[in-house]
Amino acid sequence: MKKIIIALSVIMFTIISAHAQVDRLSQEYLQSTNHFTITKPFTEFAVKRSIKAALKKETKANFDVKFEGYTTSSIKKGIFKYIELKGNDVNYHDIVIPYVYLKSLTDYNYVDYTQTPMVFKSDMTYEYELLLSEDAINYALKDSDYKKVLTKVNRIASPLFVINDVSVKVIDNKMYIVTSYNFPIARGKDRTFVAQSDFEIVDGQIKAKNVSIDTAYGNLGLNKVANLINYLNPLDFTLNLLDDNKHNGTIESINIVDNNVKVSGKIYVKGANQ
Repeated sequence: MKKIIIALSVIMFTIISAHAQVDRLSQEYLQSTNHFTITKPFTEFAVKRSIKAALKKETKANFDVKFEGYTTSSIKKGIFKYIELKGNDVNYHDIVIPYVYLKSLTDYNYVDYTQTPMVFKSDMTYEYELLLSEDAINYALKDSDYKKVLTKVNRIASPLFVINDVSVKVIDNKMYIVTSYNFPIARGKDRTFVAQSDFEIVDGQIKAKNVSIDTAYGNLGLNKVANLINYLNPLDFTLNLLDDNKHNGTIESINIVDNNVKVSGKIYVKGANQ
């Protein structure tokens, strides 16, 4: 009798386990099972088309989109395995960015698109690359928030001089920072100071390096000029202006290619508690 009870228990446990509800949206289930359905490719195609249309409406740019999901039901829920975006002449807050590239590095990504704004339900990591043109940077520097940057710099520089405007020129893959300034006691026209600088990433921050100036400006200390450029930092301001969501990101490299500033790094998105 005891053996029969044990046998029945084993059978019952097997039946219950087989019919237990599986969380078909969980990361463990989706990543551990090979999924194939006839409808999945059509769903992925529809998602790519929707993403392209949304990006076109938002940025006025055409994007190449690669997208891969797990199952039809998980895709409809906002869960996907992989996404890659490439766009040219992307209009973002009226700043035209020549090139934008974004690719997911995490292979389980969950976005609740039914809420406004969207809620990120899982931790996600993306790598990005973008190009900034001279025009894009100069447009960003016209933003009212950059006037606050100049105000802070002028507090430090006072009473020696007052900076009224900053712009950049990119010629032969070299960046020139053009500063319009005046002396508080002077009433004449603004003067112009030009410095050429390369940039590097130091502890995740954009810093000036290899600074040079024309000998016509006299014997100015290059360290002081570099410090001034770092205070004014037009590249750092432009990137912060573009990142209005203030995601936790890193800048890993920066250089000038074909007279555009090329920036690359990672973006980390923290998911909400599920």
